Amino acid sequence: MSNSLVSIVIPFYNNEKTILEAVKSVFSQTYMNWELILLNDGSKDNSLEIVQKINDPRVKIVSDGINRGLVYRLNQSPSLVKGDYIVRLDADDLMHPDRIAKQMSVFESNKDIDLVDAGTYSITELGEPDGLRGIQSINYNPKSIVSSAMLLHASIIGKKEWFENNKYDPDYIRAEDYELWIRTYQHSKFARIKEPLYIVREGKINVKNYIKGIRTVQKILRRYGPSILSKRELYFQLILAEMKIIIYSIFNVFNLQDFLSKKRNKPLTLEEKAELSLVLNKIRNIVLPN
Repeated sequence: MSNSLVSIVIPFYNNEKTILEAVKSVFSQTYMNWELILLNDGSKDNSLEIVQKINDPRVKIVSDGINRGLVYRLNQSPSLVKGDYIVRLDADDLMHPDRIAKQMSVFESNKDIDLVDAGTYSITELGEPDGLRGIQSINYNPKSIVSSAMLLHASIIGKKEWFENNKYDPDYIRAEDYELWIRTYQHSKFARIKEPLYIVREGKINVKNYIKGIRTVQKILRRYGPSILSKRELYFQLILAEMKIIIYSIFNVFNLQDFLSKKRNKPLTLEEKAELSLVLNKIRNIVLPN
């Protein structure tokens, strides 16, 4: 089993309600050789004060007091870490205790792999088990890649060197991962563990941000689509994106937008729900050093 140092980076901005659970999921890992970089993006709430109480030599807090946005922080991350591998984790999410161990085993078995993602459980805003997605194989069909993100962004672990050589493009905020996969998949090697090792918290959808994301997707389609799609296919994808904006806007009027977001998840069986509940309880019972 690999024992390489991995660097878990959690960028955070006003996450005082969730960041401790995210950190607890780091301390729950069966993979022991890690460092944790808590990267404050100019939070205005008590997030920074909360994490400053954690007393562990493996935990480093970086804070410049400025709100620069996620893309800037993602590109900053390689310069802050000591490990050869970077683990993504959002400040309102959690990870299964076996996540790092299982994803690192993929790198151990194939040295050519650049990024490994995993399936994900979803939980509600209140932290209750909800759904499952991302357990199908990665689709390498160019037409599929240009019409949907091929990797589950928050669940990836990647080589530090890869991130240094493949920066996120700030012109594609809210779809920066989607653009990055399209730009890099032909000269990169991606892998997936088809089981839920990541736990994403899905609360109320901010429709304004969702619309911004769709506009960025249309921008990506216009840049990369002409070399992959026919004119008719490209026009269809652009219209489809426009229809999503209309549908989400209508559902937002009736406060039903969350119904649409749930459609991307597979409902959990009673067994899956019980298993996830046990994992969540294990994480929440972790006592952080202070």
